[in-house]
Amino acid sequence: MRRVPGFPGLYREELGKEGTRYRIVISRNRKKLQEYFYFGDKTTEADARAKAVRRWKEIRDSSPVITRAAFAQIERRKSRSGIVGVRRITSEVKGHPYDFWIAVFSDRRRNKKMRSFSVNKYGEDKAKELALKARRDGLAQMEA
Repeated sequence: MRRVPGFPGLYREELGKEGTRYRIVISRNRKKLQEYFYFGDKTTEADARAKAVRRWKEIRDSSPVITRAAFAQIERRKSRSGIVGVRRITSEVKGHPYDFWIAVFSDRRRNKKMRSFSVNKYGEDKAKELALKARRDGLAQMEA
């Protein structure tokens, strides 16, 4: 299976006795789409490639690639805070409980970053507000 340059998800496969084909494999919205374009006796390779490229473009135009920032906003599981990427944590240090609001995001290099804001230091509302701002700033850096 060889990639077709310039068309991610489009491959040329040589199957031996079964023949040769172009194959489209694209995943969108947790669904995998596969289509095959055979060539040989009845269809030339150029025709099969042209049909595969045309169909590949149709698929890509109908369901565009999601941006990293948009992907980061998808709620994967129910959060108690109700905000994606921001949560409230209570941890115990030396026998005393400490409350924090934590913002989680990734930078341009895809390194996971966490910023925490103490409820004891900032108060409940201010700590949550600072965590939300840190999350928004982190998402903005993702797109920049």
